[in-house]
Amino acid sequence: MDHQAEAWVLSVQRKLYQWSKANPEDAWRDMWGWVTDLRTLRHAWRRVASNRGGRTAGIDGMTVGRIRNGIGEHRFLVGLQAELRSGAYRPSPARRKLIPKAGKPRQFRPLGIPTIRDRVVQGAVKILLEPIFEAQFWHVSYGFRPGRSTHGALEYIRRAALPQKRDRDTRRSRMPYPWVIEGDIKGCFDNISHHHLLERLRKRIADRRLVKLVGQFLKAGVLSEEQFLRTDAGTPQGGILSPLLANIALGVIEERYERWTYHRSKTQARRESDGVKAAKSARDTDRKAGRCVFLPVRYADDFVVLVSGTQEDAIAEKSALAAYLHRTTGLELSPEKTKVTRMTEGFEFLGFRFGMHWDERYGYGPRVEIPKTKVVSLRRRVKQLTGRDSTSVSLGDKLREINPILRGWANYYRHCVGAGRVFVGIDWYVGLRLFCWLGKKRPKAGVRQLWGSKQPSSRRPTRRLWREGPVEQHMLGWTPVCRYRLAWMGTPDFAMSSGEPDA
Repeated sequence: MDHQAEAWVLSVQRKLYQWSKANPEDAWRDMWGWVTDLRTLRHAWRRVASNRGGRTAGIDGMTVGRIRNGIGEHRFLVGLQAELRSGAYRPSPARRKLIPKAGKPRQFRPLGIPTIRDRVVQGAVKILLEPIFEAQFWHVSYGFRPGRSTHGALEYIRRAALPQKRDRDTRRSRMPYPWVIEGDIKGCFDNISHHHLLERLRKRIADRRLVKLVGQFLKAGVLSEEQFLRTDAGTPQGGILSPLLANIALGVIEERYERWTYHRSKTQARRESDGVKAAKSARDTDRKAGRCVFLPVRYADDFVVLVSGTQEDAIAEKSALAAYLHRTTGLELSPEKTKVTRMTEGFEFLGFRFGMHWDERYGYGPRVEIPKTKVVSLRRRVKQLTGRDSTSVSLGDKLREINPILRGWANYYRHCVGAGRVFVGIDWYVGLRLFCWLGKKRPKAGVRQLWGSKQPSSRRPTRRLWREGPVEQHMLGWTPVCRYRLAWMGTPDFAMSSGEPDA
């Protein structure tokens, strides 16, 4: 029965995706029956229950475990369905929790924690909204989309910034985009205009009950320290729907640069090329004619605009973009953090450093590197975890605490230029810190005795490292390093027709 319900939900998603692809200007009129269907609610419940956040309660104090052990899943979902269909359902305010910002002392990010019932309903709405808008999202948008990641965004920028033509000396000395606008939106999730967002939602969703439900989630408010706060703007961070709604609102950034990004409204029947190829042709034509070209790449609320023109063109576009964004979404660009940067100087985006490197043999080449500040931050974290006040735990427990941090850091930066050299340096530092930590834990042991306590690795027996039983130090230097490929990006299940492999 569960398999049949999952197959039904997937078939509905495929239908919505294919319809949205074929009818980019139309709005779907009747979705309420699907949203309130028990199969949709059960699918959303499974996603909420399988998430670690299911153990975190909202303002009602209910968790997934309490619901299972109390009234039970089926009774809970049937009651929720009855509330939705009768019109009695009302979203509850989210419980606000302040999360410290990584690397920014005494700075916090507000996180809204909805109740379990609200999470299930939001999940059901997202199941149906995502295929419709995923079919219309632009290929230069990478944030919070199935199958896409920060690595894809960086690789797209690298390929766009790669000089194509060689000079007479066979070197690439002419960059296609010598300038870049680094976009920074002031409190994006907290300041999106509800009016503009719902207007964009209505262009694709004509079911008034569904649009009204989304509006109720936006206006539900938050409860902070027993004080109710209204939410007249923004999408609460922490909600299941928030990333999708933010992408819907911020799609105006790509639409501003339609000529150079993707021809959607400019398509003509006589053309054989698709929208992406037509936009590339327009970029080449304008560049040859000496006209300025702008190419955006966005990951949620972080974005850059590559500029093929002069510094004056980039500065003028920065001001025009700020006015356009405020008019269409109610958001403002930070004047201090939104900068116009020369490509040769490099810029940081999504935790990576991007810049143009000059090679005497080949000329300019784009490079994605690990920022030095990120290496320093990781070393500081390791040093904090191996302080004198943590010697009460065993070596195995300490390795279990450090290894997940090292593994996640290596997987995130394994596609950077020079990552192998950086990884080896971090391995040396972690090994030294663990040696110092053991010295504090065993003050009577000599240096030779401590170094001699290293054991052969289970992965590479010829290499000795810090180990206790089956737990051993995670070596970043053993992580395979390679360039990311855009072909590795996944495709959502609902984007595959039933006749395709793995569909």
